[in-house]
Amino acid sequence: MILRPLEALGAEPRRKWAAARVWAAHQSPYMASALLALDPVVVDQSGDPVAGRLDLRAFPVDPAWHVYLDPEAVAATDVALIGFWLVHQVSHLLRHHADRCPLGAPDATSTAGRAPSAEEQVWNMAADAEINDDLVAGSAVVPEHAVTPAALGLADSLTAEDYWDALGGRENAPTPPHRPAAASGHDCGSGCDGRRRSWDSGKPGLGTLGHTLIERDVARRIEEHRRRYGNVPAGWQRWASEILEPVISWQRLLASAVRRGVADVAGRVDFTYRKPSRRSSVSGGVILPSLRQPLPKVAMVLDTSGSMDDHLLEQSLAEVQGVLKSMGVGRRHLRIICCDAKAFDAQKVMAASDVTLLGGGGTDMGAGLSKAAALRPRPDLVIVLTDGHTPWPGAAPPRIRVIVGLMDPSGSVPAWARAIDIRPGRAA
Repeated sequence: MILRPLEALGAEPRRKWAAARVWAAHQSPYMASALLALDPVVVDQSGDPVAGRLDLRAFPVDPAWHVYLDPEAVAATDVALIGFWLVHQVSHLLRHHADRCPLGAPDATSTAGRAPSAEEQVWNMAADAEINDDLVAGSAVVPEHAVTPAALGLADSLTAEDYWDALGGRENAPTPPHRPAAASGHDCGSGCDGRRRSWDSGKPGLGTLGHTLIERDVARRIEEHRRRYGNVPAGWQRWASEILEPVISWQRLLASAVRRGVADVAGRVDFTYRKPSRRSSVSGGVILPSLRQPLPKVAMVLDTSGSMDDHLLEQSLAEVQGVLKSMGVGRRHLRIICCDAKAFDAQKVMAASDVTLLGGGGTDMGAGLSKAAALRPRPDLVIVLTDGHTPWPGAAPPRIRVIVGLMDPSGSVPAWARAIDIRPGRAA
């Protein structure tokens, strides 16, 4: 077995592969960025005995987003079926099935070069059942040996863990009660259970941060597709809501800031004589004020230092999306500043996926606050999202309220700032 780049495929198989990705993106347009992120690796088995050939008919993946192609499988499978498997495998990766596998940490030296164990096959079926009931939109072709909840005699819309328990899990793994015989040769690879396969390349691929950004982009596209067409499967709608949901109710928090002198994002209304009321013409010599609704000017400083791991950065992007959603039409006034030991130029974004994360070195949120204070127009409110492992200036910038979203309880917040605990998974 030799691993080769995509160019090792002939011209016709390469065209079929490209057509399959286009087909998959057409069937599930909200997954287009994830499908394009798959890095194909050709598994050349031409020198292996027929009896010892690896079965790659399901186009397995690994956690680094490599997808493994057997030239013979590509040639023997039509475009629609390859497209189905691509959407299927991307679903395993997006839903973190390798991390969720209940079989414990694998021994990398003992899992390569052998067929999946009975327990691993049960988890593969359970994970398949979680996603396959959501992959029937459009003209998707579901192969005979694809596991669905109906084939297992179980209800739709459950989690892989629920199906694992229903199938007997670890205890009855050798003879799971509802196992379809056609599923015996099905292997989705280490991207499903985290166990290394003999064909895994071990090469660097999509990292954790890249996975997070792809995940958030897919979730955002799902929400847009749902609002526009309303035909997103329920399982993917729930998944997208969990990914995009911020911990903090920024609508309530920004409204509280308004009461302390900052323009209310929900619509503070006040009187002004700059533009007289239209009713002044009927009030005699009395000039009546009109009502105004000022828009907030908000800046966010994102801690992008080395101490902020990928999970914290993911939560930061969720909070950015929450602020954008709360600000409504005022979102055009929001500016994002990435900061490690230095502050980078402010970014104007309309969605969290538009944020370019810069940095990765030391930490000094004082630099970010100074950068925010120098913006024109001057922000009314600065929100700092950080793990708190940073030096702080002795006072807040003049005439600016500062809210610090603390993402690590061991970090610190200055006494002059309002502190909000937004650890991932913790309710506001």
